[in-house]
Amino acid sequence: MPTTFDKTFGIWLVAQLFQAILYGMGLLQAYLYFFWYPKDGWWTKGTVTLITVLETLQTGFFFAATYRLFITDFGNFEALSDFPWQALAQLLTLYASTFVAQCYFAFCIYQLYKRNWWYPSIVFVLSLVGFGGGVAQIFLAVRIQKFAELPSTSAASNTQAALSLAADIMITVGLIWRLHETRTGIQSTNKLLNFLIMTAINRGVLTMITALLNMVLFLTQPGTFYFMLMILISGKFYMNSMLAMLNTRQHAHSIGAVAVNTSTVDHISMPHFNTRTPNDALNVNISVAREMHNDRGSVNDHDGKGMF
Repeated sequence: MPTTFDKTFGIWLVAQLFQAILYGMGLLQAYLYFFWYPKDGWWTKGTVTLITVLETLQTGFFFAATYRLFITDFGNFEALSDFPWQALAQLLTLYASTFVAQCYFAFCIYQLYKRNWWYPSIVFVLSLVGFGGGVAQIFLAVRIQKFAELPSTSAASNTQAALSLAADIMITVGLIWRLHETRTGIQSTNKLLNFLIMTAINRGVLTMITALLNMVLFLTQPGTFYFMLMILISGKFYMNSMLAMLNTRQHAHSIGAVAVNTSTVDHISMPHFNTRTPNDALNVNISVAREMHNDRGSVNDHDGKGMF
């Protein structure tokens, strides 16, 4: 029995610990976002608010499920085999949070690719079907009501994880590809692009690893909750990666301004609706300055199609 608990509810409590840490990091990033970028468009602010609310609900439901299992039903070993409804509710909010984050990056790619719709549409479809797989898993769990019957939901669970992984791969590859194409012979421009490429890679690595490990552990470690650790922290990775990309704009601004005499990087912004300039209502720009100095003066060439 102790070994069984180590591999099931012991992992559950470990997931609770890591979730609390990552949630705290996410809340700090959300606070810094609203403090540093009060002029962002309502669409960006709304997305940040939505994903923060979803992750807050997920954390609350997960804590409530833990309380139900270990406090309310303390000593009732039969109750440990049943799904608390809070556990299913937290899964729903987690999958919704993942869907919101991936759709957000799909929209970024849509802007980055000069509104070429086909690539971000694939990302959106993968994310939507993956969310559907997650919802199907929850419906199946409602029917079985037992942790021991979780393997019967493997098709839906693996569909969600596989499509989430595929969407993350496409998001990361799409961002890197377009940024690489934007390279120029200007050192300051390339330095900024290198930073953004690394940011895009870091954004996708953790979420891709968790999705992959989720599938592998679900298939290779039946009867344990090892896979659940990957699922339960994945939402916090999406929240933190999205907010980190938003909050690094000031740093990217300083990189773009290196080695020039004036402020040369206008802004790096995620997609937003700009109500002040109707012609630029959908604006996703990285304004990168190309500035060349010689003995006679200087030449400024502002170039920049951007991302984020």
